[in-house]
Amino acid sequence: MLAQEACPDCGAREFFLHREKGEAICRGCGCVIEDAMVDLGRDTRSFEDDSSPGENSRTGAPFDPRIANNLATTIGSREDFSKLSGKSRAVMTRLKKKNSWASTSFEHSLNHAMDFLRMISGRLGLPSMAEKEAAIIYRRAAERGLTLKRSKEDIVVGSLFVACKMHGLPRSMKELAKEAKADLKILGKTYKLLLRELDIRIMPTNPVDYVSKFANALSLSPKTQTQSIKLIEKMGKEGLLSGLSPLSVAASALYLSCLSESERRTQKEIATAAGITEATLRARCRRLARQLKIKYKIR
Repeated sequence: MLAQEACPDCGAREFFLHREKGEAICRGCGCVIEDAMVDLGRDTRSFEDDSSPGENSRTGAPFDPRIANNLATTIGSREDFSKLSGKSRAVMTRLKKKNSWASTSFEHSLNHAMDFLRMISGRLGLPSMAEKEAAIIYRRAAERGLTLKRSKEDIVVGSLFVACKMHGLPRSMKELAKEAKADLKILGKTYKLLLRELDIRIMPTNPVDYVSKFANALSLSPKTQTQSIKLIEKMGKEGLLSGLSPLSVAASALYLSCLSESERRTQKEIATAAGITEATLRARCRRLARQLKIKYKIR
């Protein structure tokens, strides 16, 4: 039904489904299109009086975009095969191998990509909602043929970065490139390709999202964090954030707040936590101090 509808505010046709709340939200402007959706997930209610707890399910598991084929048959695991005798193990291994031949090349490729996605997501400690969103984005990209002439790993990492942006998770492109051992320039091009080809609209990242992350890494007090957020909000009201990296803005606001709250943190410590250079931090701090008329000498 949603595929035939458009957002009444911005006209976009891309929606995010929040299954727990039963809401459909426009990806373009955040407008709630539907707030009383029917849950089509797994039904665990039983209508039989003598049913055991293990027989309550009347349907299968809900759709998981991280699984290539949700209806595929799985024949045992290594732990199961280890309990069998030699002859039975050989038969079951042969059956499992023949069963894998029934999968299409698209499913094989998707399985490899989803394994890589789960590995990178686990390294970064991303929540399952972002992982599932990245899996949906990758599936759409694969169906559009974007993976034919490009590295599947780059598309996976690009999809994860887009998902982090959608859910407001403070993860930089450099962070993802480092964990996935991907080229930063190629990842940037892949990210722009996904936004363009899949018609995804993302709001610019707010530097406030990075403040708590950097402050926790530096063990800064809540008072310093609050002061940093106030500086960033003041910059936003005066229109000073346009064209600036959110990482450098968050780092410079934290450094100036450390000076005002007398919390000793070196430029090197803050630059390392933010993943920027000390020269960039100094330049951004000088500009911020000049624009907001803060009387601190940045050396």
